[in-house]
Amino acid sequence: MSYSTMKRSLEIELISGEGLEIDRKPVKRKTFCVVTIDQKTRVCKLDETGGSYPTWKDKVEMDMPINGSVRFISIEVLYRTSGGAEKNVGYAKIPVTDFMGGFAPQGHVNFLSYRLRDEYGDKSGIVNVSIMVKPDGNDVKYSSSSMVAPACSSQAGVNGQMWRPRTSSSMVVTAGYGGSVVTGVPVWCTYHQGSS
Repeated sequence: MSYSTMKRSLEIELISGEGLEIDRKPVKRKTFCVVTIDQKTRVCKLDETGGSYPTWKDKVEMDMPINGSVRFISIEVLYRTSGGAEKNVGYAKIPVTDFMGGFAPQGHVNFLSYRLRDEYGDKSGIVNVSIMVKPDGNDVKYSSSSMVAPACSSQAGVNGQMWRPRTSSSMVVTAGYGGSVVTGVPVWCTYHQGSS
């Protein structure tokens, strides 16, 4: 296989949405997501009852070239009107560097949350996803007790371990987290306590 045609298989779970809005009003309609990688798209199942807080829990598998041509995965959240028309709620771009390379080896699940923006650039909610780069035959095999990559770098060295135990999205909700996911980027600062 040549370098220009090498691909990695991704397992993307579209978990849920939070605070979905259109023109600053909560979405009350049926919502779904469209995932786009390198001009290929997959549509997730429709949530008919969640309104502005939908739960999809739908997994899609897609191949992504690793020759550097793909820098982002796009997720678009849409709603279906009573007349059957599909309207845009918001759009998010996920950088490939958020789940490939660095401290996130293949076979580990990354839970990620991204701000949705409408066509005018206004905030229109949050989309929660998990992404796993599936290991290929040439990579190190992991035991069934695979682990989750840390959500941010401040969690990387918990109890001297580099990774946390793997959990499914359903375990996260029932484990007392309440299904809420914090969005943001860790900010490193030096705290200096003055002498008293």
